[in-house]
Amino acid sequence: MGGVKMGIVKNMGRNSLLRTVAVGALVCMPSVAFAQNAEPADAAAESSDGGLDVIVVQARKVNENLQNVPVAVTAFTGDELAKQNFQQLDNLAKFTPGLRMAGGAASPSAAVITLRGQVQTDILAALDPSVGTYVDGVYWARSYGLNSNLLDIESVQVLKGPQGTLFGRNTTGGAILINSKNPDMDDFEGSAAVSYGRFNELEATAVLNLPLVSDAIALRLAGSRTRRDGYTTNIAPSTVRTALGGATFMPHPAVVGPLTGQKYDGRDRWNVRAKLSVRPTETLELLFSGEVFDSNETASARYLSYVPARFVGTARSNYDIGNNASILTGRLLGSPTATAAADGFAALNSVVTTLGSDPNVASLNEAPNNAVRTTTLGLTGSLDVPWGQIKLITAYRRVQSDSILDVDGSPYPLYATGNVQDLKQYSGELQTTGKAFGDKLDFAVGLFYFKERGSDAYTARILSGLLPVYQNSYGFIDNDGMGIYGQGTWHISDALGFTGGIRYSVDDKGLESRNADYVIATGLTSCKLVAVTPYAGPEDPAPAPCAKTARNSFSGISYTLGLDYKLGDNTLLYAKVARGFRAGGHNFRARNSIDFVSFKPEIAMSYEAGIKTEMLDRHVRFNLAAYITNVDDIQRTAIIAVPPVPPATVSSVSTVLGNAGTARFKGFEAELVVKVVDGLTFSGSLGHVSPSYVSFADSTGDRRQERFVQVSNWQYSLAGDYTSNITSNIELSLHADYSWRSKTPSNEYNYSGNPDNAAIIAATTLPAMGLLGARIGLTFDERYEFAVWGRNLTNERGYNGALAVLPLGFIGAWRQEPVTYGLTAKVRF
Repeated sequence: MGGVKMGIVKNMGRNSLLRTVAVGALVCMPSVAFAQNAEPADAAAESSDGGLDVIVVQARKVNENLQNVPVAVTAFTGDELAKQNFQQLDNLAKFTPGLRMAGGAASPSAAVITLRGQVQTDILAALDPSVGTYVDGVYWARSYGLNSNLLDIESVQVLKGPQGTLFGRNTTGGAILINSKNPDMDDFEGSAAVSYGRFNELEATAVLNLPLVSDAIALRLAGSRTRRDGYTTNIAPSTVRTALGGATFMPHPAVVGPLTGQKYDGRDRWNVRAKLSVRPTETLELLFSGEVFDSNETASARYLSYVPARFVGTARSNYDIGNNASILTGRLLGSPTATAAADGFAALNSVVTTLGSDPNVASLNEAPNNAVRTTTLGLTGSLDVPWGQIKLITAYRRVQSDSILDVDGSPYPLYATGNVQDLKQYSGELQTTGKAFGDKLDFAVGLFYFKERGSDAYTARILSGLLPVYQNSYGFIDNDGMGIYGQGTWHISDALGFTGGIRYSVDDKGLESRNADYVIATGLTSCKLVAVTPYAGPEDPAPAPCAKTARNSFSGISYTLGLDYKLGDNTLLYAKVARGFRAGGHNFRARNSIDFVSFKPEIAMSYEAGIKTEMLDRHVRFNLAAYITNVDDIQRTAIIAVPPVPPATVSSVSTVLGNAGTARFKGFEAELVVKVVDGLTFSGSLGHVSPSYVSFADSTGDRRQERFVQVSNWQYSLAGDYTSNITSNIELSLHADYSWRSKTPSNEYNYSGNPDNAAIIAATTLPAMGLLGARIGLTFDERYEFAVWGRNLTNERGYNGALAVLPLGFIGAWRQEPVTYGLTAKVRF
């Protein structure tokens, strides 16, 4: 690299050093004896010999055949996603071993991603995800709007294991690459599709590709409109009222009037994207892009699913179970103090029984709602150079989101939240890829810069009527990140290759927190993090006198080392070790100065070995990967009890972020595709992960027995596809799939000292679930297509997520969507 050396300096000098190193590395790159990569740019290429189609991925920043890449990757083309009834991005988990995806608890258009057991369940601006998401090469720091309908997609690729030596952001769990289709400068084309299904589900999509100047300028436009009626009916008494009525600062205020008969779990979304490709010369291409996503819809209904008995341990406060929810319920029903807890406990269990008997009803005193608007603007410049290509990826993204949620899922005002986010991110990535030394070396070198600014606000109405205090958490974030990375593969021989990569990252994170309690009876605001005398005035979600700031810098080195060996033309063996880094952060929702501390970075060491092979003239493809990942200082979110604040006499709860010792994840993933004859293909996948704590202890003792939230030990999928020409101009296509996952913990609780431990574990474990889907399509003259489809055909309605607020004494859950079926008509021109 021209003798450039990189030292490590502290604080302000560090960023300028990274810029110098990156620019020097790019300028000093060898400029002779290089060849450009000649692989096709599409995500898949048709087979010319009757075998399986070649799958082309960008796992190493260039287009390569999946079978030649010594990395565990699962990839899908846009056409495959359509045939497999993909509706939202979270459907990806059904066919990707090791992956679990779900809509956010408060924001269904956001995504919570678990990959190889690693997950971050809290969608919070002060916390980085363990799995990075890149849309058209741009890192999306926050997943609001991500879990939406897939619009004009070229491919989706899931890269497993620590990432960072080839990508803009460091992640410890993996990365998801989503590529939308780029403008085509040669062909005028387009399509229009309309789908109609159960619950008046309507999706209209239109795509138009316009070559404006031959071989020089092209424009591609795509848009979709999605709506659906709710399928869950609120049966709460007409007398119930919101606890968020005073939160007038919410962009979409809570519904004040009766909620009986309202429908929830609906959809109302828009998505529009434009891409303009400009090619000033044969070697330079500029790609301008803009996308807007907008939704305002009823969020997922919650269901009170379990009310545990009160339990107070000895010196194990993190396992205590409260019963304030039962006390409040009893008092609201008119019970005297002596019997309020018992009477409330009985009343809440009656709600549990009612909701458990009918999955189509809910009983809520808050109308769940979620509104999201995201705006993403980007410019990507690609320059062909003698050794390969230089690319600059720049982007701006703004997220505006607000939501209201009935956390407990009961008709009583136990726990309601309102969330408001307004975040802006700016990112730039300069990278070069190519070949050197007579094609002996494939390399990628890059520099990444990231800036995020904005606010994240949270208000909680907890035990309204019993706890006359509103909890407000408000944070202004100021995050900067920078990294320099490089990776190369040296082809020792035609069969043997060695890969090495390294990355140095710096993340500077700032937070101004204005957390406060607002006492309803007195109208006083009480600051939580600074010593300020309580003062009178209207409720303010961001009280300036309560401001307390924190700033920390986190730096780390990531690397990867690997060997791969080809056994003939169709079998690849590989082994690799990788170190991943996820920056620390600050405890955004701290309710006292003791908890207002930063948590440390998360470090992952992953060891992986795999085989990729094709047999029987490429009619059988089998890929297998096994791994062990050790994660030090793994980052976790917990709900804890908070002592009462006068005039309150009962405790409340708070959500805190911290590190939880060292965890180990062991597992494997297998994928099989068999092309029986032309037109008939079967596929299947199997994934297993076994998580455990190597060490985890705090002042209360050993905690290694605790469970891993949102981690399914087993999952598998089966699918079949058949295509046949009925006549010379009519094609029939059939698809069926089945996906299954094992039982999945929704809470870490596991304390044998509690007599009800087994019951709590059962209540905080999502049941095993299998989903069946199918699609039948007819295509006429390759232009007109009609299809009938169905999702969750066996109507599995078990709980698909849950949140246990054990310090208050309840568990609220949400369900799998019901069976949905419909018709699609599409025309291409």
